[in-house]
Amino acid sequence: MGRRKHYMDDGDDSSDEEGGRISFDITENDLMEEMEGFTGFRRKRRHTDDSDEEEEEEDNVRINLGFGTSFQPAKQTSQPQTPKNDKPIKSRSVTPAPDPGFAEFNKHSKGVALKMLEKMGWKMGQGLGASGEGIVNPIEVKQRPKGMGLQFRGFDERTDQTKVEAKLKKGEPLSDEEELKPKREAWKSQKKRKPKAVYKTAAEVVAEIQQQQQPLTSQKVLDMTGPGIREISLADIKRSDSPTLMETTTRLPELRHNLRLIVDLARSDLENLSREKQTTSFKMTALKDELDAIGKSMDSDRERFRKLEKIKEIASDLERISKDALATGAYEAASITALFGEKFDILEKEFSLEIKEMNLDALVVSVWAPILKYRTVHWNVLDDPSWGINDFKRWKRLLPSNDDDESEWSWTRNGRVPKQKLVCTPFETMMNTVWLSKVRSTINNQWDIHDPEPLVQLMSEWEPVLPRFIFENIIQQLILPKIVQAVQDWNPRTDEVMIHTWIHPWLPILKAWRLADLFTTIRQKMTIVLRQWHPSDESALHIILPWKDIWTSEQTEQFVLRSILPKLTNTLRDEFEVNPRNQELDSLIWCLAWKDMLSQSVLGQLLENEFFNKWLHVLFQWLSLDITQVNYDEIRTWYLWWRQFFDSYGLNTNRHVMKGFKDGLDLMNRALNDEFGT
Repeated sequence: MGRRKHYMDDGDDSSDEEGGRISFDITENDLMEEMEGFTGFRRKRRHTDDSDEEEEEEDNVRINLGFGTSFQPAKQTSQPQTPKNDKPIKSRSVTPAPDPGFAEFNKHSKGVALKMLEKMGWKMGQGLGASGEGIVNPIEVKQRPKGMGLQFRGFDERTDQTKVEAKLKKGEPLSDEEELKPKREAWKSQKKRKPKAVYKTAAEVVAEIQQQQQPLTSQKVLDMTGPGIREISLADIKRSDSPTLMETTTRLPELRHNLRLIVDLARSDLENLSREKQTTSFKMTALKDELDAIGKSMDSDRERFRKLEKIKEIASDLERISKDALATGAYEAASITALFGEKFDILEKEFSLEIKEMNLDALVVSVWAPILKYRTVHWNVLDDPSWGINDFKRWKRLLPSNDDDESEWSWTRNGRVPKQKLVCTPFETMMNTVWLSKVRSTINNQWDIHDPEPLVQLMSEWEPVLPRFIFENIIQQLILPKIVQAVQDWNPRTDEVMIHTWIHPWLPILKAWRLADLFTTIRQKMTIVLRQWHPSDESALHIILPWKDIWTSEQTEQFVLRSILPKLTNTLRDEFEVNPRNQELDSLIWCLAWKDMLSQSVLGQLLENEFFNKWLHVLFQWLSLDITQVNYDEIRTWYLWWRQFFDSYGLNTNRHVMKGFKDGLDLMNRALNDEFGT
């Protein structure tokens, strides 16, 4: 048989210039010899055709003589008859039945061993031995690979036939595969064929790589193939570089090395291609998403272009209408709605979302401002404060301001302040330069502080429309300064117009918290005037009473206790007398007129201390007269008259007043029971 030959130049590198791999010349004999090393037998050389029959005959003799060299002829014994009452004895033989094709290989030509067996009395299909209890099938031989020791790498020495017979002896059932599996024709000399190479496709290799990339479940595996025991994982087994049966041989190591390099390079290329495919797939998905986004953007741009064309057409129509109205003077009689209502309605319905985005409010203001400027020249603010308000309310959506976006503002202790510097919108600019100029001129030059109604109406109707900074500017810069100055000039003694008539109408607009400082000034002025006041002067009551619900309860009570109550107490104490014969009620009536300004407890204590003390004293003196001089009917009538008098002022529920009258009843009962003398 040919030997392997290595052709390498001494002193030269064995690797080629391109791949860096070793080049070997391998003959066909080398490959055949390598195959024989794995199959377990060596093929005989056949130099001449005449030696073929001798070699075949030698093979047959070698195989046939495996049965043995000494056999006894089989005796023909009749089977003993079984008695009627006895059961037939079952055969204990565990030898399986012969294969259907047993010994068919020598059907036409009988070998030497077969002829010898037939001469000894053996018949085809029977077992060996005198009684036929021996084996029927020939002994199978399992070839061990060359160079392999006993039980190397768990190699099982038993043949399939041996395994079947072992199960039958133990009484274990056979599997379907073992019952149906055809027996190997060991009597035949089988020709070893080179297994056909099966190659994997690129798709199968990629699938295996993707499967290997999946995380494997951690499981302990003991590797006992080497000199020592080591613990490995399932992934290590699949990618293990441990030697295999093929690699343990020493035949053609260079060829195997080159093949491994080729396989590793091919696998590496496939892995790179797989990763590149995955990356390309991700890029493809991203590009598709980007393409969809670009498509949507293009659709949006087309829709935007269409709207711009329509807005351009509307702008041309509005400009034409504005010029015609200013040229012909139609703006003086027609309102904004009558002039531009049709075009404004299209903008409001079809372009409501694009008002800020496309600055459509600038388009609206550009045709509105000139007409507003001409109309305000002849506008009398005080006579017609609600002029033009309907147009602004109707088209408020087309005139946005910074107040509409609450996210631009934040609340602090000083009120609402912008989060960042704001820029006036076109509507705010128009109202600040045109409308506010006219209103400022009217307030500074024409408005009378004692006639607040026209300006109050103006502010109340325009408040929902005006930008907040313009509304606050009118209040803080124009209205409040004039009111503060008027309060400082107010004299309660000489001013014929009561102050509440021109202050109270501003409460819904200015709110009480803006006028708190003015209220303090008003109370101080009233306190000064009341120092020389007498309760007989009812004008003070008319001036102070309207402020009861405007001031807080604490402010009202403090003012009354400091300025009013001392005057009432002195009047009842010094000027009022209880006289049943000629009763004067003027001083008492002056004091009771302030009952609405006084709390129930303060008024009750005033009457208890300054009235009922005098009244009970007179009643006691009257009841203390001689019995012949006392007329109880007159006392009863006098008592009931005072009761009706206080009831007319609504004091029948005041506990201090009721206590005073109860004390009077007790005095009368004691007098009737003649208890005064005791």
